[in-house]
Amino acid sequence: MFLENYEGVGMTIHKFIRLFSLTVASLFWASCSDSNPQFPMSPSANPDSSSDANESSSSELSSSAVAPESSSSDSPPQSSSSESASSSSGVESSSSSNSSSSSAEYVLARDPSVSCEKVWQQVPICAKEYSCDELKTILEKKQSVSEKLLSSWEDELESCEGISEMSPAVYGCSPCCSTKLFSKMWCSNGDTYAHYVTDENKKVYTSIQEYNEIQGIVPENLTESCPQGEYALFVDVLADVQTTLYEKLSKQLEENSSLTEKGKAYLERLLDQEKKALKGFLYPYLFDYSGYGYKMKQASKNWFNGYIAKTKTCEDGTPVITERYQQKYDAILAECIEIIENEVKAASAEE
Repeated sequence: MFLENYEGVGMTIHKFIRLFSLTVASLFWASCSDSNPQFPMSPSANPDSSSDANESSSSELSSSAVAPESSSSDSPPQSSSSESASSSSGVESSSSSNSSSSSAEYVLARDPSVSCEKVWQQVPICAKEYSCDELKTILEKKQSVSEKLLSSWEDELESCEGISEMSPAVYGCSPCCSTKLFSKMWCSNGDTYAHYVTDENKKVYTSIQEYNEIQGIVPENLTESCPQGEYALFVDVLADVQTTLYEKLSKQLEENSSLTEKGKAYLERLLDQEKKALKGFLYPYLFDYSGYGYKMKQASKNWFNGYIAKTKTCEDGTPVITERYQQKYDAILAECIEIIENEVKAASAEE
């Protein structure tokens, strides 16, 4: 009888403990629910939640142009750490987390019925304002432009990363692995404008030239540009230089009796008598071409990583060599001759 009562009491205590445990567990899970104000869910990252005065936009126009005094310049929003991790590839998104505003707040100056919205994106820190192709398109047009602005476009084209080889990564990070914020205007007509100007009335001008035209501003010292063409990389300029070098070196081998055997051997190493050209496309700078983009930065003070227009066509319709190309050609030729003369002297000194 006593054992039966004991077992009954034991079962009652066991049920009580089990019920108590279930009650505590249910209270715990309730405290973790979305509705509990003590444990709110973290909101999605919004680049507009804060601004960073140290980050600057494209100043809402081409970096090569001077902004009109009346145009506004907004600081780009500071990206949160979560956004940086998810959008470091620089892919554009139309979501609110990548947009500087939730609704269109600008209108196109030439057509106010077209609304526009400024959208920010992350791009590599070394990305240029214009792409190589955009700059070529600009320079191929005949237009009234200041010498300063024209020169700035040519400078940017010369350094626009036409050759993609970069210097070796340092501690696992290439020179372009970090990012910066860049803004564009997305408009209801379906067009996107990367190089725009805005004024205090929230009007969008698609270029500094359009702004000047609509505002009736005539910049000083305007010239009529000649359309440019035949864009050349460094190796293209060097190919033209090598043609001249082949003629000079061949003549030197035939006529210079003072050359030592090792001096002759060096010159013969450079020349391809059958093709009547230099043997390597980077001779006399490099004989090993692996990673040449980085090596050439060290080998030549005239190295450039973009393009130079070889010709321009003015009023008479006849293409002529551009001043910039001729200057680069002359500088590279002089540098190559100096390299070859020093190598011949060094080889001769070994005998």
